[in-house]
Amino acid sequence: MKKKILYLFIISLLLFVFITLGGVYSTEGPIIQKKEKPVKELKPDNNISISHVEVFGKLQRPPVIFDHKKHIDVLIKEGKNEWDTCKDCHPYKEDKKLLLFDFPKVVKGKDADAYMNSYHDECIGCHKEKSKEDRKSGPVTCGDCHMEKNTSIVLKYPIFEFDFKLHNEHEKKLKEKGFQEYCNLCHHVYNEELVYERGKEWSCYYCHDLEKKVGPVLEKTVQITRENLLSIKKVAHTRCLNCHLLYTKEDRKLISDKDKKYPLDCKGCHTGKYLTLAELEKVERPDSGQPERAFINVENAKMKGVSFNHKNHQQDSRTCRGCHHETLEACDECHTLIGSFKGKWVNIANAYHEPFSEKSCAGCHNKAKKDKKCAGCHSIIKPIDLESKGPKKEMCARCHTDKKEGLSLPPLLSTAGLDKEKVKKEVEIRVLEREYEPSKFPHLKIIEEFVKTSNESDLGRYFHARIETICNGCHHQSRVEAESKKDSPPYCRNCHSIVYDRQNRNRPKLIAAYHNQCIGCHKDMELQKGRKCEDCHKEKEKRQKYPLEVQRVYTD
Repeated sequence: MKKKILYLFIISLLLFVFITLGGVYSTEGPIIQKKEKPVKELKPDNNISISHVEVFGKLQRPPVIFDHKKHIDVLIKEGKNEWDTCKDCHPYKEDKKLLLFDFPKVVKGKDADAYMNSYHDECIGCHKEKSKEDRKSGPVTCGDCHMEKNTSIVLKYPIFEFDFKLHNEHEKKLKEKGFQEYCNLCHHVYNEELVYERGKEWSCYYCHDLEKKVGPVLEKTVQITRENLLSIKKVAHTRCLNCHLLYTKEDRKLISDKDKKYPLDCKGCHTGKYLTLAELEKVERPDSGQPERAFINVENAKMKGVSFNHKNHQQDSRTCRGCHHETLEACDECHTLIGSFKGKWVNIANAYHEPFSEKSCAGCHNKAKKDKKCAGCHSIIKPIDLESKGPKKEMCARCHTDKKEGLSLPPLLSTAGLDKEKVKKEVEIRVLEREYEPSKFPHLKIIEEFVKTSNESDLGRYFHARIETICNGCHHQSRVEAESKKDSPPYCRNCHSIVYDRQNRNRPKLIAAYHNQCIGCHKDMELQKGRKCEDCHKEKEKRQKYPLEVQRVYTD
């Protein structure tokens, strides 16, 4: 029996060593696992990576890094204009005077071989033709295009953002060109054919973002765009570049001119630079007949109506799609009181109040609370009622006012009226005083900083109407109206006991409560101070020894 156990032990040990050292053998010898080369992400700089993994699957050869600008410059030196330069490689619809920025021009079949042959016919065919004419030509052999050094290279263009400033500039330019109606040049809806409808200047992404799940309103339209592979990338390049080419033809001669007006190369649009909300604040938003102020009052609803300042919310958004996620119609067009098929059965209450959706009012406000200036308090105060999983009910009255004329901001908060005897400038926390000197907490300074942050934000000003609301950030389970004396909230120790309360497992003991609150706040606000013990606690030269029963308390 002992021999068998020893025998099994030896075999197990050998297998362990074998697997650990990677010595996996086949009948032909050891299988050596190749280390994959690290991915190297390079700045595209008008280069394009030709790989098409979605067509070819696992590539047999390295991808081709195609220098787009170099090819254009060569054609321009030959004296060709922009249209002919693009038409050399890209298909052109003569009847519509429209360039399609597809490549190759013709693909006979949808399988991998058809694509490969089409690429070779276009690229190598062109190189061979120029070579016959005794002109400088490009490579014609596999290894000259599919170079091993390109294996780990990834070229990724930054997303292009057509922001409100660009929208305004395009409007002004079209007015200068004499267009009375210009929205129809870009905006359309699909109704058996493409048509323009006033008030439906919807984003291209609504129908051409083929990865996005859509609801019943756009389901049929998006199905057609998917069938025709009309991705946002394809339609944007077709619309934008054709327009740029048209006006380039009128205003200047060659795309290599220094005084470029309309970008035609990749990095002309894909700059990776984005305007901030502060830079866009004074830019006029597009006019689609939207009201400056709306009164939201759903028929037969039990709650009072809400005055909504649409104009102010526009200034705080990078795109209309932030709220209008499916169309530009009002929310209650799809989301009814009890829900409808059109709105995917999400009723109006949940559409406005879903606490974790960026499309809802409550969800958007919760996102704003994650800003590092606000997160210190709001990470402690949970945004939902844990029983209903909905917004906390005490906030309802701040929006549901029934004031059609609109809501006004309350006066700026101030610490001037605080009773300095009760609201101490500094608070000593002695919970660890046997081992450390008391921790000195700059109480008033922190209140003043939070008041300043609140006053700088319209959202903060409106919802922090009273200074006591600021106090709730730390005194998170107390209510002013329930306190026996003004400015006298309960101490932390009144709720958090020294020992762990086994009956209330969600409630930490006193030391944990202090550390969760203080260190957690500093982390959420991305403050470097107050994260190490010595930042708050000065160690005593001689520690007092705890009695045995107290030691048990602190080590529980």
